[in-house]
Amino acid sequence: MRPEVVNSSVMKEVVQRIGEVLWRTWAVLGEMAPWVLGGFAVAGVLSLWLNARVVREHFGGGRFGAILKAVTLGIPLPVCSCGVIPLGVSLRKHGAGKGPTAAFLMSTPQTGVDSIAVTYGMLGGLFALFRPLAALVSGVACGFAVEALDGDEPSTAAMKDPEIDAETRPWWARIFHNGFIVLPRSVGGALVLGALVSATVMALVPDNYVAEKISSPLLQMVLTLAFGIPVYICSTAAVPFALGLLAAGLSPGAAMAFLVGGPGVSASTVLAVWKLMGRRATVVYVAVLALCAIGFGLLVQALVPAGWVPPGARIAHQHVHGAAGLPWAMHVRAVALLAVVAWAKWGPRRKPAAAAR
Repeated sequence: MRPEVVNSSVMKEVVQRIGEVLWRTWAVLGEMAPWVLGGFAVAGVLSLWLNARVVREHFGGGRFGAILKAVTLGIPLPVCSCGVIPLGVSLRKHGAGKGPTAAFLMSTPQTGVDSIAVTYGMLGGLFALFRPLAALVSGVACGFAVEALDGDEPSTAAMKDPEIDAETRPWWARIFHNGFIVLPRSVGGALVLGALVSATVMALVPDNYVAEKISSPLLQMVLTLAFGIPVYICSTAAVPFALGLLAAGLSPGAAMAFLVGGPGVSASTVLAVWKLMGRRATVVYVAVLALCAIGFGLLVQALVPAGWVPPGARIAHQHVHGAAGLPWAMHVRAVALLAVVAWAKWGPRRKPAAAAR
């Protein structure tokens, strides 16, 4: 066969693969869109009263009570593992002890109202239930462990925080701004990247490829943790990544371990915990997260029935005729999601109010 014929065949195959990745990305975005947009709306409503100021104000009182409050209030907040760092610093400087601060830093980035909605739509009810449960258990366990092994008296340092200033805009404007501007500006790019990675794995990796190479679910969990813990990924964007892992043949337990470990900590979080609370608290923090991720991974692995297929992967694999075969509603939803993300990132910014003279 002549070289030019081989090159033409290779180029045709590459173009076909790229086209398949793109339309699968579009399908994943269309499937995620209603859950993401609904989560943005709920997060906007919650932001009227569940914000950083409220969280700080509930860290007084008994130490164990403060740990429980930190976890309970932190779980619904749509804050990632890097975005939670300044909140944790502020908590510490406003008088929170190591235990409550560690509990808040661990539980908050693992999930939020937006990520729970996306998880339900893409991975089903079991994962949507276990994600906040894992955040609750791991946050409480981390707070108690740090408090028992390396606790201290609350800091008496104080700092001026502009978030404490009164909000003057109408309630509906605050809902829209926080839910459809601030939040998508923070996680929108990661969501699109996650959809692209998921679609790439679906298109290029044969079904059950990883399972054939690594058959042990426990070893798969360890490997996904080794990958997920150092990498920065927010709780919502972790969902399409997990979908891609499942498409590659990883077990449901390994996907669950990734959903706990990936958003729960990043290299930046580890450094922040080290600086705020020291080496011993950092070791406890990472160890508790790893143990909880493996534990919930094993639990999910035991509960998921044989032959289970996540809703998102099932829909993505149904459309074997390319983007033209997608339902029109899928196109509308994908366009709506991308429009919201694009407007949040590149639309006109609200100018800060002029300082009073």
